[in-house]
Amino acid sequence: MPVANVDGISIAYEIVGSKGQPWAITPGGRFSKDYGGVRQMAQALAAHGKQVLIWDRPNCGASDVCFAGSSESVIQADALAGLLRQLGMGPAVVVGGSGGARVSLLTVARHPELAAGLAVWWV
Repeated sequence: MPVANVDGISIAYEIVGSKGQPWAITPGGRFSKDYGGVRQMAQALAAHGKQVLIWDRPNCGASDVCFAGSSESVIQADALAGLLRQLGMGPAVVVGGSGGARVSLLTVARHPELAAGLAVWWV
């Protein structure tokens, strides 16, 4: 499992698909990228020609625990933006459900240059 260092935080991630429009999926709750449905969604998008980032937010899954910053959601949004930049995957369609929707919304609001689109559910 690849890990990137984003602003001193180790972020666990995977890329599903090797080419096409980048997408970034953020799971909700405290769930990791291995939560049921996340990988399946990424695989379905990859089967339709997309390159899909699935990742563990700081304080979730295999990524580092981090309490620095104005809020956990801001830390996570900025971590996603940094990860997209490092991987050269922007602009991406930023996708998330529940807590991942909040992070997706903040990522697009704080880093609009990295967004090709936004999809959220269970906001």
